[in-house]
Amino acid sequence: MSAVEAEVLRKVSEKIDLIEPTTGKLFFEHKAELVFCRPHLMPLKTQALERLEEMHRETARQLQKKRSTSSSHKKVSEPAGSQ
Repeated sequence: MSAVEAEVLRKVSEKIDLIEPTTGKLFFEHKAELVFCRPHLMPLKTQALERLEEMHRETARQLQKKRSTSSSHKKVSEPAGSQ
């Protein structure tokens, strides 16, 4: 600490006076220390959303299967010479 800093610190400490009230109540508020806990993993999607997406995928699979079977039946049932 330099001499200038020491002098400034001395002047500041001289100016600070402790003021204690003569009447009233004094209280001390104890602030709890921060307590950090382990991070919890949260799902990005809810279970309901996952079920809904699975239902959509299953419906899309069934529709694709139905379309592929119906298109193969059309090819078989159409005569070879007609367009």
